[in-house]
Amino acid sequence: MVQTALTLALCTAAGLLFYRKRIPAGMLIGAVAASAVLTAGFHMGTVPSGFKHIAQVVAGVFIGCSAGRDDFRQLKTFGRPVLMITASLLLVNVAVGGLLFLSGYSDLLTCLVCAVPGGISDVTLIAVDFGTDASKVLLVHFCRLVVGVAVFPTVVQRITPPMPEGAGESAARRGGKTDRRGAARLLLALAVSSAGAWLGNRLDIPAASILVPLFITFALNLSGFSIPFPSWLRQAAQVVSGAYIGGLLDPGKFGNPITVLSAVVITIAVLLANAYLFGRWMERCFQVPLREGMLMLTPAGAGDMALISADIGVSSPRLILVQIYRLLIATAVFPHLCLLLVRALGV
Repeated sequence: MVQTALTLALCTAAGLLFYRKRIPAGMLIGAVAASAVLTAGFHMGTVPSGFKHIAQVVAGVFIGCSAGRDDFRQLKTFGRPVLMITASLLLVNVAVGGLLFLSGYSDLLTCLVCAVPGGISDVTLIAVDFGTDASKVLLVHFCRLVVGVAVFPTVVQRITPPMPEGAGESAARRGGKTDRRGAARLLLALAVSSAGAWLGNRLDIPAASILVPLFITFALNLSGFSIPFPSWLRQAAQVVSGAYIGGLLDPGKFGNPITVLSAVVITIAVLLANAYLFGRWMERCFQVPLREGMLMLTPAGAGDMALISADIGVSSPRLILVQIYRLLIATAVFPHLCLLLVRALGV
C-alpha cells in the first residue's frame, strides 16, 4: 500500500509538472511517464487493478455527460459526414491492424486494438480487459498521442487555410464551479455507474467498467438530468489511469526494435494520409473546412483533440460533437467489432 501511495504521489507530481508546462494531456502523459520510469528502472510502478476500474468508471461518467440534447440536435444536418467519418475510421482500423499483423508486430486482436481510434487511456484499459498485449497497444497509442498533439496540429495549421470564427463554444464544454445540487447529481451518477459497472463485470461484459457508466450517464444526461463534471476529477482519473497503464509499458515485451519501428511508422503514415484524403473529400462533398475535417480524423484520441483544437484557431461546436461521437464509438463499438472479426476469422 505504501508503494502504491508513493507511485500515485510521484505520478501526480509529474502530471502537474507537465500540465503547468502547458503540454496537451499533460496530467495523463506525465503520470504514464513517471509510472513507466518507476516500473522499468526501479520495479515499483505497479498499481493494483482495482484502481483501473475506478479510473474507468470516472472516464465513463465523463464521456457520458459531455453532451446534452441541444448539442445532438445540431448533428441532424451532419448525418452523412458522420457516416463518412465512421466508415473512414473503421476502414483505417482494419487496414492498420491488418498491416501490423502482417508485419509480425503481434497477434491479430492486439494489432486491431492498436488501431482503435480512441484515446491512450481508454483503449489501453480496454486492451487489458480483452486480454491483449497491453504493453504493445500502449506503445503504439503513445506514439499516436505524441504525433497527434505535438506534430499534427502544427501541420494542419500550416497546410490548411484559417477558418472563419464560429459561433462559439459547444455546450459539450462544461466548466465553472459545481454547486451542492450539482455535486449531489454527480455523486448519484458515480454511485449508480459504479453499481452498474460491478454488475457488468459480474456478467463478464467486456470493458464493462467504462461502457456501463458511459451509457448510464449518457441516458441520464439526455433525459434532462444534467450532471456537472469538475475538471479536478477528470485530472485525478487521468493520473490514476496513467499510473496504471504506465506500469504496463514493459520494454522486454516489445520484441524486435525494427518490427516496433515499422509498426509505429505504418500506423502514423496511414492515419495522417487518411486525415488528409477524407478531409479533402468532406470539403468537396459537404463544404466542411479542410482544417476542421482533418481535425475530426486526427491520430490522437478524440478527448485530447477536443481540448486543444481551440489552440490552433478551431472552436467549432460541430468539431467538439464529432469528437464526442468518436469517443463513444471508439469505446463502445470498435473494440467489440475487432473482437468479433478475430473470432470470425479464427486467428
